[in-house]
Amino acid sequence: MMRFSELGSRVARERIDMVQLWNAWSETESLRRHSFLGSMNWETRNARHYLYRRRVGVAKSLGPRSTETEEIFAAFTEGKRANAERLRALNEEIRVQASVLRALGAGRLPLMAARTLRALQSHRTDSIRTVGTNALYAYEALAGVTFSRDSTATGDLDLLVDDRNRLQLVSEDGKRTGLGSLIQKKVDRTFRPRGPGDFRLINDQGYMVEFIRPQSRPMHRRMPGAEPLEKGDVEPAPIFGLQWLVNAPAVETMVLDERGFPVPMKAPDPRYWALHKSWLSNRPDRASPMRSRDRQQSELVMRLVQEHLPHLPFDGEWMAGMPKELRRMVPEKGSDDSIEPPW
Repeated sequence: MMRFSELGSRVARERIDMVQLWNAWSETESLRRHSFLGSMNWETRNARHYLYRRRVGVAKSLGPRSTETEEIFAAFTEGKRANAERLRALNEEIRVQASVLRALGAGRLPLMAARTLRALQSHRTDSIRTVGTNALYAYEALAGVTFSRDSTATGDLDLLVDDRNRLQLVSEDGKRTGLGSLIQKKVDRTFRPRGPGDFRLINDQGYMVEFIRPQSRPMHRRMPGAEPLEKGDVEPAPIFGLQWLVNAPAVETMVLDERGFPVPMKAPDPRYWALHKSWLSNRPDRASPMRSRDRQQSELVMRLVQEHLPHLPFDGEWMAGMPKELRRMVPEKGSDDSIEPPW
């Protein structure tokens, strides 16, 4: 039976420490990308020394050698050195903390999913959300609980692409890449689509990464984000009903992978996710085993929200803004259909 249990005090404490380390690492890494990518050096032009900043193949002169440019050069050099040292120190702290969490059995997200999400996060892909079963890891992290294994068991990672804008993946060297190329390079080189225009990548172990998007209205409308990023790249599959998850507020949190290492995850508001699952469970065109699993997962997350996330109520202004198809899925007040006894 699908259920969840509260984290033990030791695991909860160690997880908080990892969140703090992750936040510090993220801030330091963001500073590196923003301020210290590339190089800064003195170059000679017409017998004079000029300070040049080179980044992603572009050179920019900051002016001839002077007290001001020497201060700029010193600040950049020292800042880059200090930033690199801090990243190395945080990397080691995270490695040690991950070993502690691993020893406590706190590892969660499967490694392929974790590596994929970290690869996407490194390219600042804000328009991609984790949906499907793996979103449960975000919700348990938000609530400080652990879902049972039968709740989270899955062999794929569903990634929802917001196709209202064209997605762009640009590496630190300024080169654009596709979703397939990125995952092959940074996650597992055996990932391949089944054929041209496919929406999924499958590796040699049978693990799947699926890219999906809302079905356009009208269906023939071509959305900017529907185009593949490069020739032969995966193309997100249009699916009816996903517009609710694209339009839903997002929650962003840190989850742990199976080895205890941090993974950033962005998922839809758990209320929308639960109601969408409930809606799916009532679809006659959905296979019976999947409908049953959808219903159980929906009830699980509704109960989680009601018991552990009181700041996300199923009422008030939030209800007024809900689409009618999902509003019908909200449990009525006083109904105990999805609430289990406490024993």
